[in-house]
Parts: sequence; C-alpha cells; structure tokens
Amino acid sequence: MRKKMVLAAAAAVSAAGAASCWPHAVVRLLRTAFPGVVWEMPTSERVIAISFDDGPDPVYTPQVLEILREHAIQATFFLVGERVRRFPELRQRIGEQGHEVGNHSDSWRRSVQLSDEEFERDLLRAEQSLGLGSGSKLFRPAGGFIRGSQLRVLRRHGYCAVLGSAFAFDPYRPPRKYIEWAIGRGLKRGAIVVMHDSGGDRSKTVAALPAILRRAHAEGYRFVKLSEYL
Repeated sequence: MRKKMVLAAAAAVSAAGAASCWPHAVVRLLRTAFPGVVWEMPTSERVIAISFDDGPDPVYTPQVLEILREHAIQATFFLVGERVRRFPELRQRIGEQGHEVGNHSDSWRRSVQLSDEEFERDLLRAEQSLGLGSGSKLFRPAGGFIRGSQLRVLRRHGYCAVLGSAFAFDPYRPPRKYIEWAIGRGLKRGAIVVMHDSGGDRSKTVAALPAILRRAHAEGYRFVKLSEYL
C-alpha cells in the first residue's frame, strides 16, 4: 500500500511539474505519502514562511536580502555548504539580518541518490560550514526527494526535514508574471514558499519577489521564520 502511495505521489509531482503548477491536492498526497517531511506549517494563523534554496549567490542573494529588508521580512535560507565556503561573507550577512539558515546539503548531489553513509557525511560537512548549532535544525533535501532511512539519519542529528507547499518552479526560469501567479496561488495559512536565489539566472525570481510580498501583506498574511512553527 505504501509503495503504491509513493508511486502515486511521484506521478502527481511529475504531472504538477509538467503543468508548471503545484496544486494543493498534490501537497495533500505528498504529506500522506511522506509523513516524515514537513510540507506546510501546522497552524490556523494567517502566517507564511518564505524560503530560498541553493545559495548563497554573490549576484542574487544580496538583491533578495535587500528586498526582504525593505519589507521588514525574515526568511529561511537553505544554504549549500560548498557555496558557503566560497562566499562566507554572505552567510554572515544572512545571519546578521536576522534570517534563519537551514542545511541544503554540502555538494547539492541529489539526496535520494546518495547512500546513507554518503548522505550523513554530506549533511555533517555542510552543517560545519554553515555553523549550525546543536539544537533543532532544518534540512531541505537536494533535488526534493529523500528516503526513509535518510530521514532517520536526520532525526539522529537533530534535523527536521522541510519541503514546501507553494512553488513556482523558478529554477526553470519561467516569466516573472508566472512566478507571481504560481506563488500567489499557493498563499494560504501555514504555507511554506519555496524560491531559489542561486543555481543560475535568478533575475526573474528577484523581479517577482516584491509583488509576492505585497500581495501576501494585502491579504493579511504575516511572514515568519520556519523554526517559529516547527
């Protein structure tokens, strides 16, 4: 039964990606198929968490940070260890501005393709580079999928696995208006927004961000860091 559910979830993800959207029904299916992963925040409050993956990037991360500062919003940045070692000043700036940092692997090799031993080494090397403490920590799988045995590795090291519920598939560089529409469509209580500030040309993501933040505020949502609700 569980194998069928996982296959159905994978098919739904493929269909959602092909349609360039992320329907709420897909999130519900994924939440059932992968109960060890957080897809949305458990809350009835009008709060949203916005997160950024794959950074830091010397071109786009500073632009994202400036927009967040202008809107007085704190976000969660899922950083890649190798990139933090290349741009340590950006890791410092993210922390100084009050944002939260999560682990997005060390090398951005797809998590699900790693053996448990490789996964653990990759996780801990990134943890060291990111300067994460010994308390509760956040991890987002590289590539978006993770095995149950890897979830057990995460729990052993104090991590909570987090994906999200509002996507625009911005790594594929869709038009700015599409990014605004797709993220806006996913805004709801407890939504976790997933965007990307590195990994290629992110100019359209940066261009769409102010309108997304204004829409969320206009609809009465407040932005929070993930750890406040997880």
